[in-house]
Amino acid sequence: MAKQEGVSLLPKEENRLDQVSSWILETGRWIVVFTLLFVLLAFLSRFWLDQKIADLYAKTAQKIAIVEASTEFESEFRSLQNQIKNIKTLDAQKPDQAEKIKKIIALLPEDIYLNSIKIIDSDISFNIISQNETDLNTLFRNLILCPYLDEINIASISSKTFGLETELSIKAKFIDL
Repeated sequence: MAKQEGVSLLPKEENRLDQVSSWILETGRWIVVFTLLFVLLAFLSRFWLDQKIADLYAKTAQKIAIVEASTEFESEFRSLQNQIKNIKTLDAQKPDQAEKIKKIIALLPEDIYLNSIKIIDSDISFNIISQNETDLNTLFRNLILCPYLDEINIASISSKTFGLETELSIKAKFIDL
């Protein structure tokens, strides 16, 4: 009778080449699995990243539109600021017109009304309305005796409301004292 081999739970001894090839195959399988997982994650993350890029593009487009819209406003605002600065500079350079107007009003008698006044540099023109001839005489005397007015001219005289009112247009030059 032949000797029967028993069942052994111990692994058979394999040669070294079989062990190395088995280890390489097992490791290769895991590398392939991890590579597939990485590729699958990259593929799925592409959709998420595409959505993020689309959102960023929309936000950027919106901000660009806001900046472009405000560019015109900003240039207009800066232009107005420069104009205001120029006006302030010119206003500081011109003489005080309020003093000249106060001096002209001080010359007018009580019943003579100042209709309009225009001052350009040292030239002044004003329109008055009077209902009384004695007030006109007083005004003419005041104008003649006034030390800060020169070259006084009556530009026009007209009668209104059936001769009851007299309108005068007077031009003169201011003398700086």
